[in-house]
Amino acid sequence: MSNATQGGRAFRGRHNDFWYFDRLPMIARLALANAAFNWSSGAIYGRWQRGLYGFKTGVDIAARIAEADAHQIAKGHKRKETK
Repeated sequence: MSNATQGGRAFRGRHNDFWYFDRLPMIARLALANAAFNWSSGAIYGRWQRGLYGFKTGVDIAARIAEADAHQIAKGHKRKETK
């Protein structure tokens, strides 16, 4: 389960999320793996490939993931644990 939207404008890739995850920089993969929430690696991969601000390097991506986690935690959302 990821925090990707289920309706409206959303990332729709040709591959599963692990395909995109494997192609991200190592630091970005570590940040995604250790994130408090399950973020979509496909959407991050697309932004990284386009070189958008905040997604140019693995360090930038890790910082964005940390910011997004902190924002969601501050809003009071909790991660759903899968069993």
